Amino acid sequence: MGLKNNLKQCIMRKVMKKRKADQTFDEVASELHTLAKDADETINSSYYFASHDKDGNAYFFRLGHRGGVGGKNHVAEIWFGYMTSTGEAFMNSKELYPIEKSPAHAKCIEPLRHWEFSFKGKMTPVVAGEDLIAKPCGDEVDVEFHGTFKSENGLFEFARDTNIKSYSNAIAAEKWVKGFSDELKKNHQTRIEQVGHTDITFKVGGKKYGFSAMAIRDQAHGRRIWSYMNHYGWLVGNLEDGRSFNTVMVLYPPINVKGLKTGYVLVNGEYISLIDVGYPKEFTTKGVAPTSGNVPAKFADKSKAQIEFQTKILFPYQFTDAEGGYDVFEGITTFNYNGVQGYGIAEFSYNRDKFRYETAFTHKQGVKKG
Repeated sequence: MGLKNNLKQCIMRKVMKKRKADQTFDEVASELHTLAKDADETINSSYYFASHDKDGNAYFFRLGHRGGVGGKNHVAEIWFGYMTSTGEAFMNSKELYPIEKSPAHAKCIEPLRHWEFSFKGKMTPVVAGEDLIAKPCGDEVDVEFHGTFKSENGLFEFARDTNIKSYSNAIAAEKWVKGFSDELKKNHQTRIEQVGHTDITFKVGGKKYGFSAMAIRDQAHGRRIWSYMNHYGWLVGNLEDGRSFNTVMVLYPPINVKGLKTGYVLVNGEYISLIDVGYPKEFTTKGVAPTSGNVPAKFADKSKAQIEFQTKILFPYQFTDAEGGYDVFEGITTFNYNGVQGYGIAEFSYNRDKFRYETAFTHKQGVKKG
């Protein structure tokens, strides 16, 4: 088994080196990408921004543009949460809107450098309840939110910049059955991340809040069916010493043994790719988002990290499609990264079919037979 796995890894490394050598990625075109007018319900084009300062102010903002059946009736998928330094928290009241009635907007002002995003609509005051999951604690309120994101850093593009060793390990662990390669290609999407700086204002109930801090931007487009995935875990944060980090582990039907692991640590403007991250099995198979933990990570420069996290509150978002349902928990979180304090997001998600994540780290590929 060991020899066979090593041979498969060797094959995959050669394939990936050639693929990366042949690959071209137009960064500016990606920045300006918009949802095609005839996109169906399987196609997503999304924008994400998040920031959290040392005083406790925090927000996350996701706007997904999704196609509709027959290329009509496109929708906006929204999750948006805000927390003040005094612990007041708000969550968007509704997740899906006709795209022309979306209260959320995102716009590229200058590719690779400057974005603006906003929300004007209803939110619900929330507090952390059981398992720190947000629960309503008041009536809907009208809010106005505006943010800018600026950066001098480059982009981390996941197809281009994921470490070859990490990708090869994930693919080699699977059974190379008929249709395996086609399944991988079919579910490919473009995804970038960028570290920068955000300035925001948030108005609610006659009060005005705001802060300025390091931030993360994520943009993705391509095929995304929420219920196709089995599970993913994502820890992303900015550190007080100026570094940033990202660790991701995704499980979906064709990759369900080790999972696809990717990410980076940003040091002095350079993204150093992640080789491995050790999310505990119980994070994946329990079906409830963890609220604290310790996750080891290894990077391409041979550095290692112990990432301790403590979540303050989890914002739940539920998605249903023709294939099933999927639950996402967005956690506003503090970190300790090898002794350095950090702030950011802990995001964990689970397919509503428990079989899909309870069979993680097996060759069952997360799909019921028969």
